[in-house]
Order: sequence, then structure tokens, then C-alpha cells
Amino acid sequence: MPNQIFRFSPASEDQRLRPKLFGIGSAGCNIIEGAPLPTIALSTSAADLARSHAERKFMVGEDRLMGLSGTETDVLKQLPEIVGHELLDLFNNTDVAFIMCGLGGLTGSMGSKMVASIARAKGVMNVALVTTPFSAESFRRRELVAKVMTDLLGTCSLVIEFDNDKLSSLAPNLPLSKTFGILNSIMLRPVEDIASTMSRTDVASFDRAVGNATHGRFGLGLARGDERVERVVDEALSSPWFDLDPAQAPAAIAIYSASDPWDKEEDRISQRLQAKLPTADILWGSYKDPSLADRIRLSLVICNRREL
Repeated sequence: MPNQIFRFSPASEDQRLRPKLFGIGSAGCNIIEGAPLPTIALSTSAADLARSHAERKFMVGEDRLMGLSGTETDVLKQLPEIVGHELLDLFNNTDVAFIMCGLGGLTGSMGSKMVASIARAKGVMNVALVTTPFSAESFRRRELVAKVMTDLLGTCSLVIEFDNDKLSSLAPNLPLSKTFGILNSIMLRPVEDIASTMSRTDVASFDRAVGNATHGRFGLGLARGDERVERVVDEALSSPWFDLDPAQAPAAIAIYSASDPWDKEEDRISQRLQAKLPTADILWGSYKDPSLADRIRLSLVICNRREL
């Protein structure tokens, strides 16, 4: 079946998207640091919260994390006594909750389930961006990730996974600590791009385009000069996290940005993507980013159906 393009609609002032970023656990607090969007840090560790510059900070007891993991909307009735009204109120006036964390540890794994469950119960679209452990890490951590991932895929609108095993291809000559810093910036890219292009009226379009393809991977392209359209698409598609066949993908999210976006260039990029992703419905957005100077950028999330 030929693919379709669903375009984000221009947002009037009263229809601008109201996103919030939830950084959960040590990794999540690091990821959201410096993000130009409303941020909330949640952790079981006082040290994580002390170093965080998030607008709101919440210390969460392990008993709370273990007490809420359901995916049914009727869990809303139990929420006040389990998590407290203050945490519930964070989701007021929110269109999309972006959940950022590392899976494998207790706080990130159980905390992401908790925030996703609250968002779903409150009727807020939620997108999780998560890292998964190195294959050399303990079986117990990887077993927990498999269980939590299944729960998240059943609760979130979309889960974008960043496999730590692929980190070495990002910057092979850098120390791991600096590589993690690069990864944090990459994980924020689709969040900032979606928040810059999506309006409140686009939530339904997001659901139609993504559908049941709740498992996503991310690719980023940057290019300048001659043939930059071809190169920006090819670079985005060469992401180390794309371990699926793009030609079989059912859905994708693509966002083009430039210092001076050009309609003809936008059309050429979307046409090239349609050829590379022949079965995917593509949710498309574009916006102006003066910091790019003479470069263009393409953020690409390819979505796949994952069995629950």
C-alpha cells in the first residue's frame, strides 16, 4: 500500500504544543539537563536532584514506584493515594509528556512505568525515549528491561529505544563518559524538533500516522553544500540504531530544519524519504532554526511494530 504524508499544521498562539520533559533516575536527570522546554526531574536519589537544574524536582520513594505499574485508565481512581496530588498536577495543561530515562536500574525502569501510567490515565500523549543496557551487563538488568519495555509499549504512544551497544560507533575515540554526553544531546533532538513543529491539533494525526507501530529508532542527518538533500537523508538512514529494514517500516516521523527552510528542498527530501520508506506513513514537520547557518538537518524516527 502506498505511503501517505501527514503534515504537522502551523500552530496559532493558542494552539501551540504544551510539552513537558520528565527525566527519571540518574540517567534521565542528565538527559534533560539544559533542555529548552519545561523539565521535571524524578529520582529516588537526593544526589540526582541536587545536581539537577530542572524546573521541578520530585523525590520518589521506592514504594511508590512499585505501587503503580498498571496500564488501564481506571487506575486514575487509585492515583491520588499512590503518587499524591502534587505529582498528578504536573500533567495538567500538558499535551505531550516526554519520558527520558535509562532502563535496567530500578528507578529508571519502574519510574518510567509510573510516569507513563499516570500520563495515560490522565489522557496525555506520552513518548518515552530510553537507553537500554550494554549486552555485557548483568542478565538481571536485561531481564528487567525486557519486562519494562513490554509494559511501556503497551502504555506509551511511542517508545524510542537507544541501544547502548551502538555507542561505540558514535565517537569511537572518545571516553565513554563523553560519548554519553553526545548521546544525551542526540536523545533531546527529536523531542525539541517535535515540540517545535507539532501543534495541539496534531495529536490525532500523530496517532493516525504512528498507529500500532509503537517501537521507534532514531536517526539524524546534517548536511551542507551540493547534493545536501541526498546526503542528509542518507546520513539519517545510516543511524547505528536502525536495526530494521526501512523498506518494511509501517510509520516514520521526519522533521526538516534549516536557517531558511525552502519549500522545494522540503519537497525533495520528503519525496526521497517516501522512496526509501515505501510502506511507511510519514508524519512530516519543518521549522526555521537560525543556528544551522548553511546546513540542513533531518530528524528521523522509524517506527516498527513490536510484539507485546
